[in-house]
Amino acid sequence: MRAPLERNSTWPVLTAIGLTLVLSLLAVAAPLRLPEGQGFPAPLFPLIALFVWSVRYPRFIPPWVIFLVGIFQDLLTGGPLGMWAISYLLAFAIARLRTTEPSAREFILLVARSSLMTGIATLVAWVAGSLSIGQPADPTSLVTEGVITLIVFPAFCWLFARKRERTTFS
Repeated sequence: MRAPLERNSTWPVLTAIGLTLVLSLLAVAAPLRLPEGQGFPAPLFPLIALFVWSVRYPRFIPPWVIFLVGIFQDLLTGGPLGMWAISYLLAFAIARLRTTEPSAREFILLVARSSLMTGIATLVAWVAGSLSIGQPADPTSLVTEGVITLIVFPAFCWLFARKRERTTFS
């Protein structure tokens, strides 16, 4: 006979976090292709996933997880190694300076905080990319990714808030 599952087991949460992060990395690595062969920048899905999970379960998103997600994003997208890792770490370090985490019901605060993180991550990525090539990089692609992320994030935030209202555990 199998032993009963513990009611507050962390494995389902860790599995969901891991699966979400892997899918977000794959989504960024496979951007939409336009007919002319030009790539269309995808939203920063890993940043969105990291942000949502860090609000919901901050203890499961330590700095080393943020760093690894950034490194994998660099490897999958062919960017300079460490560009997204340092961008995400700095963005989260600045965003986590608050003493309290917003709850899922504070929709406006979540969107504002994610906008700040997206702006910081995009700016740091541009600076890191420019330093890696030795001259100012064309910011068009990064700005487009940041704007698309800002447009898409409120939908994820709203879904997160709705899910949080329906669940009773944290």
